[in-house]
Amino acid sequence: MSQPNLTPEHQTLKHLYLPEILPSDNNPRILFDKAPLQELEDSIRAHNVLVPITVYYDEALKRFRIIDGERRYRCCKTLTDEGVQDRDTIPANVVDPPDPLSRVLYMFVIHKYREDWELMPTALSLQDVMSELGEEEADNRRLKELTGLGEMQIERCRILLKFPKKYQNMSLLEDSQKRMPANFWIEAYPLLNYVDSNLPEMATKLGGRDGVTDRLVEKYEMKAIRSVIHFRRVMDALTLPSTRETTEEQRAGVKEAQRVLTGWLENKHLETRTAFDPLFRDDKRVVRALELCTTFRTRLEALKIDNALDRQELRNELEAVGTTINRLLERLSGAEQPPLDLPSGEDE
Repeated sequence: MSQPNLTPEHQTLKHLYLPEILPSDNNPRILFDKAPLQELEDSIRAHNVLVPITVYYDEALKRFRIIDGERRYRCCKTLTDEGVQDRDTIPANVVDPPDPLSRVLYMFVIHKYREDWELMPTALSLQDVMSELGEEEADNRRLKELTGLGEMQIERCRILLKFPKKYQNMSLLEDSQKRMPANFWIEAYPLLNYVDSNLPEMATKLGGRDGVTDRLVEKYEMKAIRSVIHFRRVMDALTLPSTRETTEEQRAGVKEAQRVLTGWLENKHLETRTAFDPLFRDDKRVVRALELCTTFRTRLEALKIDNALDRQELRNELEAVGTTINRLLERLSGAEQPPLDLPSGEDE
């Protein structure tokens, strides 16, 4: 497939009346939270629209479709309804009509340099791109090249697209206080797979995979799951026994972790850390990691290689080590996939 044209051509600046304009029918920015929208509205009220929106003429509808600038358009409509003068028109760059794929990709490109979309709308827009490209073209490398998304973000989007529509819609609610964070589904996904594969009787008891998902949502809403990163705690409890020294210890550890998981799923009030923290009293991985970090740091410092840093091979390896360490730190802190907002003072 040829490279889509992401740069609209033949731009013409016009001042369009608001009734001449329609919002995009596939804008990846599905969510318009009130606080930032109010800030923009106040700015337009004081200074008018400083940056023209971008539109194209839809011949079938005889109206202009927005490619970029729906927030500015919405604010102008609100101000017009309030009777504010000189807000019934908006400056617009009119461009040639793009094809559907180019239209979505253009939105990806311009928002790469602005505030990011939330992840669920991004995933749904990525699905549109994948559908236009076809299965053979929609590999991660191609998607990264076209959209500017990182490969990890693309993988997270792919996970979201595996969930049924009813769960996706929970992350698209207009009210940000009621909206389910997309990271909830991403962190829950490995656990749902584990229950499917290893505890089929439990899954059946709760009504299948969707029933297990509903129970996780219920526990979250009751704050028995206080942070999305606690799903990692659950998965650690289930995989940690594989690091034990004997087969007998491994089997006992897995059996105990599955027993705790079953009880945790059955009891919607049982908090995650209350249930699983007792399983981590002898986490040998952490002990070994601490020993490894101490040994590596002391031995590296003892080599006194400061004057050898002009050797590119050594620099490359040190940078690779730094990348690995930073990734682990992000995972441990939850920075890569932020925890749910908790009331002040509550522990994650």
